[in-house]
Amino acid sequence: YVLKLFWHSYSTNIKLKSTFTAINSSLGFTPFLHWLVNIAECFLFFAAVAVNGKLQYAIVEVHSPPGDIPVPKEDKRHRLGQVLNGEKRPFLVVASDLVPALEVKWGVKLSVKKILLGSDLENCSYIHPIDKRECPVVIGGDYITTESGTGLVHTAPGHGQEDYVTGLKYGLPILSPVGDDGKFTEEAGQFSGLDVLGDGNTAVVNYLDGQSSILMEESYQHKYPYDWRTKKPTIFRATEQWFASVEGFRQAAMDAIGHVKWIPPQAENRISAMTSSRSDWCISRQRTWGVPIPVFYHKQTMEPLMNEETINHIKSIIAQRGSDAWWYMKVEELLPERYRDKASDYEKGTDTMDVWFDSGSSWAAVLGKRAGLNFPADLYLEGTDQHRGWFQSSLLTSIATK
Repeated sequence: YVLKLFWHSYSTNIKLKSTFTAINSSLGFTPFLHWLVNIAECFLFFAAVAVNGKLQYAIVEVHSPPGDIPVPKEDKRHRLGQVLNGEKRPFLVVASDLVPALEVKWGVKLSVKKILLGSDLENCSYIHPIDKRECPVVIGGDYITTESGTGLVHTAPGHGQEDYVTGLKYGLPILSPVGDDGKFTEEAGQFSGLDVLGDGNTAVVNYLDGQSSILMEESYQHKYPYDWRTKKPTIFRATEQWFASVEGFRQAAMDAIGHVKWIPPQAENRISAMTSSRSDWCISRQRTWGVPIPVFYHKQTMEPLMNEETINHIKSIIAQRGSDAWWYMKVEELLPERYRDKASDYEKGTDTMDVWFDSGSSWAAVLGKRAGLNFPADLYLEGTDQHRGWFQSSLLTSIATK
């Protein structure tokens, strides 16, 4: 669970040099064309620039400020003159509706040279200013607007749901150089070990500033997700998880809903809508407590080892010693006999089950296990909030296994 609290961030305008490709050349104004991107989080995460295919974009030439355009305040850390110093005929790509606002913000005159649709920019490319790799321009969603920024945003498939979907569509790398401790991993190169939300982000900004990539950086207040326990800001990451596929038995679950008497009657519509539209079930969690997912990983390849034989062996252990046995017993004790000579090659998984998978299986521990009780239950009683929780998890686990 996360809380939305206010957080001060820096909105940064960064210029990205266009690569000399056929599609980029068709836009004209090369080799001095730059993509002007607005970012509000660490640049290391990003794999592409996204535009709105329905918006109009302008290629603009930057001129010295005329007398009728005010110079930005010092607290906006205006850097435009420094960044463009020495560059011949700089041209920038920005949303056309934002040209007047950007003139005022930057204190310059922007001369519009060409207007294009965002869809015309798809598959153009630029050079990443840190690791120098070539990155694409892609079509994002309606979340890209002309309310603020430049009309171009960076896409980080490893750190956001919408960006992740865009990344899958375009085959972008899922970059997530952040460890469980909130620090950059070795994948981040020179920034490895730095705290992402602290000195790490500062170091990245300073590096970009040294490369004359930042046009402007200004502070603004916005809502940001905080962890409800620690009251500290969170970082979204794309991580490997275990999923239970729902697609194979979704229709059976829908049919079962129709054979239940719901009180009140409108509850049937509520759970039907939630079940018909739900995605596959992420059943793994990274908690310090909970029912363990009984999987072993090969230390070198990280290939999972979990089959009927290993699960049955662990079931027999847990039946005698409880689920905590997974945490205190050694790998060679938890593996079936025929795997024990290779126990040193494996390590235990540390993921726990989603508590809704755990509680949603309670019927299996009660019905048919106690005298006088049979499957299915005659009565399931909870509040209406459990159409998404216990009612649905109980329904899915029973349909999938019965």
